[in-house]
Amino acid sequence: MARLKIENNQLIITMQGARKFFALKGEITIPLNNVEGVATGLTWKELPKILDKVAGSNANGFYLGGTFIQDGDKVFYDIKRKEDAVVISLKDEDFQRLVIGVENPNEVVDLIEEALKM
Repeated sequence: MARLKIENNQLIITMQGARKFFALKGEITIPLNNVEGVATGLTWKELPKILDKVAGSNANGFYLGGTFIQDGDKVFYDIKRKEDAVVISLKDEDFQRLVIGVENPNEVVDLIEEALKM
C-alpha cells in the first residue's frame, strides 16, 4: 500500500515495505501543476497483461508493481487485488498515469482535488 501526501505544491507517493523493491521505485514526486485529474473505480479488466510490463512485478494479477505500457501510454502500478486503486492522470511527466493502491481511496481523491483547486 502506498502513502500519499502533499507538500510544497508537490504530490509525494511513497511505496511501503517490500513493495519498494517489487515496484522498482520507493517514491514518486510530481508537481501538482502536472496532475490533470484523479479518480477511483479502476476495473480489473483495465489492468495490463504480462506482456505489457517494461520493468517491475506482475504476480498473476495478485500484485502489479512497476512500469507498464498500455495503449501506448507509460503507466506506473503499485496495487494488490484487495486494495482500492486511485488513478492519477498526468501531463508533462515520464508516466501518463499512476495507478496506486491506497487504504482510503475516496479520501485520497478528495485530498488531491482540494490541492488542485488552490
